[in-house]
Formats: sequence, C-alpha cells, structure tokens
Amino acid sequence: MRYIVSIIILAVLFSGCSKLHRADTAKRAQVELIGMSKKALLTCAGVPARSEKVEDLEFLTYVGGGDSVGYVGGGTGSSAGGGVITMNKRYCEVTFVLRNGIVEKLNYSGRTGGLITKGEQCGFVVENCLSNK
Repeated sequence: MRYIVSIIILAVLFSGCSKLHRADTAKRAQVELIGMSKKALLTCAGVPARSEKVEDLEFLTYVGGGDSVGYVGGGTGSSAGGGVITMNKRYCEVTFVLRNGIVEKLNYSGRTGGLITKGEQCGFVVENCLSNK
C-alpha cells in the first residue's frame, strides 16, 4: 500500500514540475523570441489561427493548451446525492506582434494556468520556437 501511495505522490510532483517548466518556457519566450523573423516564426509555430494587419503592425494569434481542471462538490439538492462537477478548460491565445516582419512583442490571454503556473498553457505554443533558436 505504501508503494502505491509513493507512486501517486511522485506522479503528482512530476506533473507539477512539467507545469512549472512550461510556465518558465512561456516567460522566456516573451524575451527570447523578440527579433525573430516572420519566416522563422511560421516555420516553428505553423500557420496562425487568426491574423490581422493594422497599419505597419501584423498580429498573428495561435491557440494552445487544453488542460481541464475539475472540481467536485457535494450537495443535498437532489435524490442522487447532489454532486456538482465544475470543469475549467485552461488555454492560451498567444499573439505575436510583428513590425516589418519581425516579432516585437508576445501577448498572452486566456485561462493560461494556475496561481504559480501562470502562462503554462502558452508554453505549448512557443516551445518549438525556443528549441529552434
């Protein structure tokens, strides 16, 4: 029994580490990808979900992530036990702001992570671009 509990604890710890790693990846990308060319961005991140041009700026938006976090709460509201399940889908929209074909800024929006893992879902979008740098 202790062996099983140890395995569960280790699995939880390692899953937390990967989320922290992805959050760190997202933070690094906001600095390290500045100056990247549009060609290099499209090569590592692929075709964006949306794009828009406004005057001399171009906005390329990618959507990533998709982890779901569930919460179960008890209640007495129904004859079946009254349980309530709430699901929150975590995701990130990463918008690259380009001027003259060069990345000038990265913006993140959405439910990007937890309290200590803010931005973790954004890591899914940008990790290939960091490894190609």
